[in-house]
Amino acid sequence: MAIHHINCRTASSGIDNLAAIVDAMTWLCGDEELLSVDKTTSYHGSEINLLTTHISKNRDIKSFVDKLKQADLLKISENLADRIDDSNNLHFRICLDSLISGEINLAEADEKTVKCLIKIEAYPGQNAIEQITNFLGLN
Repeated sequence: MAIHHINCRTASSGIDNLAAIVDAMTWLCGDEELLSVDKTTSYHGSEINLLTTHISKNRDIKSFVDKLKQADLLKISENLADRIDDSNNLHFRICLDSLISGEINLAEADEKTVKCLIKIEAYPGQNAIEQITNFLGLN
């Protein structure tokens, strides 16, 4: 598999519907046990919830990737080299509101987001861009 693991994270304030966000993130990662919710407070004392997930099993990774729309994958592939850092991590953001409504859309600049990081499994001599392009079927 060309993906080592996937991390997703988002934050919600005290006025957000935490249960809806937890349900959406659980659907995204495929298993509630993969989701972690950390409750904290901001500098000014208001409640903040940090939701993170770490997906490392091949079946869960495949399920996550299958939920991505082909149009979004093509949008990611347009600037793939800019989205991959020196540690072979692919970065993109999903719109939180669309996720809550049960679909995955890449986020625009003014939307609440879920930050996603895909660790590409690329060994010395392998090109991370080629690895992820072949895995996602974008070639």
